[in-house]
Amino acid sequence: MNIILNSIIAGVASGSFTILYNARFSDAIIAGGIGAIGWYVYSILIGYGMLTATLISAFTIGIIGRIVSRIRHMPSQPLIVGGIVVLVPGFMAFKAMNAFIVGKNTEGTTLMLNTFLTAAAIGTGLIVAVAITAIIFRIKIRR
Repeated sequence: MNIILNSIIAGVASGSFTILYNARFSDAIIAGGIGAIGWYVYSILIGYGMLTATLISAFTIGIIGRIVSRIRHMPSQPLIVGGIVVLVPGFMAFKAMNAFIVGKNTEGTTLMLNTFLTAAAIGTGLIVAVAITAIIFRIKIRR
């Protein structure tokens, strides 16, 4: 039940972020749903490690965002960016900077490395999702 509640909250955060950047309300609802699904996938896979969960969750968000944007004949960026915002390691980066400020350089370095790896996992998941959907859409158009 806790995973479902957290996913709903993540969906609200994703939709709110999309509205913040002047997307239509209907797009914000869709982005919120994509963000909720992405967080649900992340929550289920967190037992396999943070980077694996982030990578697969970003991939899922990318695939769903591209498919929905294709169905709705709209750009995929508002949906993907709104959905991915819940995975961004902002608090981890804050904790890393705070550790550097108070003189805990080893802890700060570890946290910053984890922040960079998480960001790289997000980017990799999205790039793979975009590449796969581009290939699938190109094959479908040729038929």
